[in-house]
Parts: sequence; C-alpha cells; structure tokens
Amino acid sequence: MLYSVSHPLLFLQGLGVLDAKPESLLVRQFERHAQAQPERTFLRFEDAQFSYGEANALANQYAHAYRGLGIGRGDVVALLLDNRPEFLWHLLGLHKLGAISSLINTYLIGDSLAHAVHICQPRHVVVGSALWPAFQNIRERLSELPDTAFDVDVDPQTRQAPSAPLWNDRLLHAARTNTNLTLKESVHPNDQAAYIYTSGTTGLPKAAVVRHSRFFRAAAIWAALAYRYRDGDVLYNCLPLYHANGLLLGTGSAISAGATMALARKFSRSQFWADVRRHDASCFIYIGELCRYLMNNQPSPSDRDHRVRVISGNGLRPDIWRSFQTRFGLRRIAEFYGSTEGNCITINTTGIEGSVGLRLPGMKLARWDETGGDFARDSQGHLVTVKRGEPGVLLGRIRRRAEFDGYQDKAASERKVVRDAFAPGDAWFNTGDLMRLDRRGNLYFVDRLGDTFRWKGENVATSEVQEQISTWPKVQEVNVYGVTVPGVEGRAGMAAIVLGQGEAFDAADLRHHVAEGLPNYARPVFVRLLKELSTTSTLKLKKTDLQNQGYDPRRLTDPLYLLHPKQDVYVPLTPELYDDITAGRLAL
Repeated sequence: MLYSVSHPLLFLQGLGVLDAKPESLLVRQFERHAQAQPERTFLRFEDAQFSYGEANALANQYAHAYRGLGIGRGDVVALLLDNRPEFLWHLLGLHKLGAISSLINTYLIGDSLAHAVHICQPRHVVVGSALWPAFQNIRERLSELPDTAFDVDVDPQTRQAPSAPLWNDRLLHAARTNTNLTLKESVHPNDQAAYIYTSGTTGLPKAAVVRHSRFFRAAAIWAALAYRYRDGDVLYNCLPLYHANGLLLGTGSAISAGATMALARKFSRSQFWADVRRHDASCFIYIGELCRYLMNNQPSPSDRDHRVRVISGNGLRPDIWRSFQTRFGLRRIAEFYGSTEGNCITINTTGIEGSVGLRLPGMKLARWDETGGDFARDSQGHLVTVKRGEPGVLLGRIRRRAEFDGYQDKAASERKVVRDAFAPGDAWFNTGDLMRLDRRGNLYFVDRLGDTFRWKGENVATSEVQEQISTWPKVQEVNVYGVTVPGVEGRAGMAAIVLGQGEAFDAADLRHHVAEGLPNYARPVFVRLLKELSTTSTLKLKKTDLQNQGYDPRRLTDPLYLLHPKQDVYVPLTPELYDDITAGRLAL
C-alpha cells in the first residue's frame, strides 16, 4: 500500500497512534500478520529467511522457555546479543509475556558493561556466544545474580559453545507452536517494554525507559510517514538492534506494515551496496556518518544499480545531502529528529534539503546564554523564544500525548526537565540540541549544547565549521571541537582531519578555504591530522576523548598545526610554540 500524507498530525490521528489503546502493541500486530499472511517473508539474514508464521512460532517457543524460568510481566531480562535473528525471537518472546528487555550495547566493556547490566536489575541475563568472553570479565561484579541467572545463546554460524549454561538447551524443552500465549492479554500499551541505553559518550550509559506504546507509535509513524511502504518493499537494516533506530524505526516499521526486513550483522562500507542488491532492498535506515562513509568510497558504475527509492534516518550532514542523493539516485530522504527518551520527534516528509522536519505543536526554541551556561530569561523569569533563523534550544512540552518517560535513573530524568519555563507550573523536555527555524516552519539542526563553544566573544557551532572544512577537496573526514587555552576565556576551535587517500596536507590551501566560508572567530586555531576518526557504535563522532587529549605536541605523535596569530597561516605546532601559548607569551 502506498501511504499518502497531506497533514501529518491528522494522518497520525487517523492511524490511531496518538492514543494508547489496549490492542496497540507491536507484538500483537506481529501476531496478526503471522495469522493473516503466514507465508510472507518477514526476515532475511545472510542465506536464511523466515516467514511471519515461522518467526512467530519461534517467538512463541522463546516465550515458553522464558515462562519456564518464571519470567513474567514486569520482569527484566538483559540481552547482550549482536545482530542476528535470535535477537528478535528473544525480544518478541519477552514482549508476549509482558517482560522488559534490557538491550545492552554490544560495544560496552569493563565498567560501562557492568554498570549497564547492574542498573536495570535483571532477573535473567542472556549473552551471545561471541560476547561471552567480554562478559566473563565483569561477571564477578554482578554478585547479586546467581549462576542460574545467566545463559549463553550460541551463534548458529560459529557453533562455538562456551562452558556455560546454554540457552539453546532450554529451547529443547520449550514447545514450538503457532499458538500465541494467553498471558499476553494482561500486557498494556503503557507497560514498559524495554530499556534502551544512551551511548555514554560523556559518562556511563543511561537506561532510557521505552513503553509498548512508544514501540507501536514509532513503528506506525515510520511505516506511514517515512517509508510509505508498498507491496514488495524490503527494508535493509544494518544498524544495531539494541539501538532505537535499528529496532523501533527499522524493525518496528517493517512489522507495522507487514513488510520484509533484510538484517545485516553490522554496517560495512565495502559491502553495503552489494548487500542492498543481494536482498533487492527498496529502502534502508541510516544514522550518523554512515552516508559519509559511503560517499568516501570510490565512485562506481554500479552506484545506481539498486531499487532503493527512500531512506530514513538522522545525522545526514547538509554538506553531502545533495551529492549523496544525486550520486546514488535516491528519490526521497526522510531525515528525522528525535531521541529514544524524548518527546520531540519530527520527520522531513517533503524532502526539503537539510531539514529534519516541521516544528510541531508543543515544540519551542529557547534562547541559550553561552556565557552563563543556562537559558536566557526575561524580566519575569520566563524563557525567551528566539526569532526565526536564530539558533535556540529545542524544548518539548510534557503533556499526556507527549510524555517524557525518562531514564531508569530518576535524578537523571529530572535534570532533563525545565520547569516553570514559559508559565507557572509548566514542564518542558530539554533536548540539549540547538535548532533554527525557517519562515515555513522547517527545523534545521545546528549543534549539540556542549558542541557549541564560545571564542572571542562569539558562539561557534562545530557543525558549521565541520561543514565548511568538509568541502575542502583534500579532506575525507573531519571532527571539530573546542579546547581550553590557559588564561584565555572560552574555547579555541580545533579540527581533527583525516586526509583523502594520497592527499598531502597543504597549510596555505586550508587557510584559504576556511577563510572563504568562516568568520575569523570560527576558523580552527588548531589542526590535528589523524589516520581515522573514532566513532561510537552508532557511528557518532567522538569528541570528548579528543578534547581531553588536547594539543600538546609532547604528548601527541600526530601532526599538529597552529593558525599562527601573527603570520595568519597554519604552521607546525612545536613544543616551543605550545609553551609560548600556555605561558601567555603568544596571544591567540
């Protein structure tokens, strides 16, 4: 079916996704598809495929196995599993029981992994066999859990079974049936369905609370507004299933529409388009720098050899938007804005280049005082909204249809709420993101608070600087951040740059390029040449580590350059120049 959208809010009201009805459960929708079209393909994974009927029978078997462990409504089961079909059978089986799946980031190790498992207080933990070695290293830190609370799910491809209790043995004693469990009738849309974790780039991961109603709404919205699924559509999903984009928006939307999903173990820049063609995908979901990685591949005659007509995701940088769409022949890009825990969600349904979608009712942009590190307020103590075109922090009003479920940590949840913002007693979710609004009501992402820094009395958006440097022909990737300079107010801009293959650094050319598109205060003071940029597991650029490493040439082995304040050109940053800067002898 081709979805047609005239007004998003009216359309969503017609879909019934704005109100939590008793039947509004994604797992029930999955069961209905399995009953109505049991032979239709639900999942493709490498050389295997599963119909809706087969997948539902497997989910029922997993549910029976969990029920045999005494798992029921409200119990938490931590899943540390990589992308493979078994992840979905665990998840759906738990949701049939009304249990809560705690979806652990598979890249976590050590303290972060122990923290993520501990804070969700699970009754049971299932670990993929490939991840068991990392988990064993923190097992002793989870002394509150008995040995019987752990199972290893053996990857059928490797068949390497560690010496630990095996989930696969439990399945042998669980019935595989097409009969859905009756216990699910007690599950309500407002019940918690999962914990999904923040990336933890600035601290330990936080567990965001996700209710069944959010699963259902997100799936229905993306099926209808973003992908507008048609008969025969196949969604290619290479994002991690423990992440909201890969699970709620990708997997969820396919289930909502009764479509087929092709699942990959992980993103591969070299195999991406080959996988898309192999599975005959018509759409895919992206995040972060995925599109930039694909652009960095050498152009190929097969770049348009696919049937992808629409892609959806967030983080497609404006500087490559048009070239990416043109090179790969994509008809529509449904960029969106949102977060796992937040109540500000919007989708670019019209294809306007660079926009994340319309500002919807209940959203406001508030002025941020960079100097004071807080919201600007008027004489009555109320927040000040910005004018169109000016950057402001996006806020979402907390109310019945736009709740903020927050985190498992209640104190962390409260820190994201701004109270008495525009009127006494009101409450708004603080996204922490700077946006600007055009005259037609379209929102454009500017930067994260904290990614914006103040230099020479002016606010600098790292995204603006990154976009300008990204258009330099010699650069392949760039990450911009602010660093402290002793005795100097604010932060100086620094750019970590990965040069293109075979390119040499040209200091004069870079100086000319940044001068063409950036005001004096926004031009990076420091440049660091790297062989590659570090990203999170969801392909977001890491800034904190780079900021902490600073620009001391005695500590760093990478080539470093300084935009010399007297010579007005990038020169190698020597230990002597560094000493002059830190001692205040060379004013930047």
